[in-house]
Amino acid sequence: MLFKTVIFSDVPVLKGFKYRDRFQLVPFFYSGAAPMSKYAKHFPAFLEYEAEKMEEELSFESELKERGVSADVIKNGRYIPNQERVKREILQLLTCLTNYHFFSYGSSVAIWGIQLPSDNLDDISPKELALLDDAKSKWTLGCYRYPGMKKDLTINRYTQVFDYYDTSSTTDYYTNNPGAWLTPELSFPQYIEFCLDRYYASDEDVYKKIKHCLGLLADGIALFDTKRSVSLLSIVSSIEGMALMDYVMYGETKGLGAKNRFTRYLKRYVAGKSTEKYEQYYAKRCSITHEGELFIGDLDVFSNPEEQHKDWLLRLEIMQVARLALYHWLRRKL
Repeated sequence: MLFKTVIFSDVPVLKGFKYRDRFQLVPFFYSGAAPMSKYAKHFPAFLEYEAEKMEEELSFESELKERGVSADVIKNGRYIPNQERVKREILQLLTCLTNYHFFSYGSSVAIWGIQLPSDNLDDISPKELALLDDAKSKWTLGCYRYPGMKKDLTINRYTQVFDYYDTSSTTDYYTNNPGAWLTPELSFPQYIEFCLDRYYASDEDVYKKIKHCLGLLADGIALFDTKRSVSLLSIVSSIEGMALMDYVMYGETKGLGAKNRFTRYLKRYVAGKSTEKYEQYYAKRCSITHEGELFIGDLDVFSNPEEQHKDWLLRLEIMQVARLALYHWLRRKL
């Protein structure tokens, strides 16, 4: 069954991207009513995707009944968990196989906040500026809504998109100015469809293990700018998970420990002559895990900008190595 929802990315989605009959990204300007802001760093897009209409009992149904929620509403709510799982998996795949971050808002996201004007702050009238100065914070739910949204999310077939992204033909997609900071225009790596084919065609056990590693890598990417040390642990853990699976499936040397499996995997799927560098990645992970050592930016974001930039480059390098290794593993997987 087809579903349609609003998701976000850290760069604007200006064209369509469709993978087989499983999912499709649609630019938000296909809806003329959708709100936009020049100040936004979360860029909305539509995600259309295929998911089984699977009914499962909710753990909090008794609480809903006590609140007077109707049986029909509860029944409809039973279809949501599987829809959300499929959506989350697609967002993780897009995040891990491109240079960008795709995400949705959780149901519990709420903060104190004030509303910014839609226009440039330099152009607003003195009266509007005075109102902004006197604005009162309100408890704000993180969500994206507008009149007519229900109609926009109604779907019975994939939207006809008139312009689709081409995949990049460059071999340095993951290493040449990657990410929204350096290349703020969305692009997709060559052979991404083949990688997705391989992922979805994996046997159940392998599929489950890759999915866990995707979750770790996607979480590390999401935390990259805010929780630097936790982000690195999550990213390195995703590499370790893939390394163990690859070693079990294809390893020839018996008895390799975690560190050697880590370097073996990266040598095989990234570059074969970088053992020392990969050992440095693993050593940084160990300094956080075993010695409680944090990146300086997690301790004091205002101190030592040169050291922070050096740390940023290291973290970016490890993140991109994780993406590149996963990409090559899926491409070469038999």
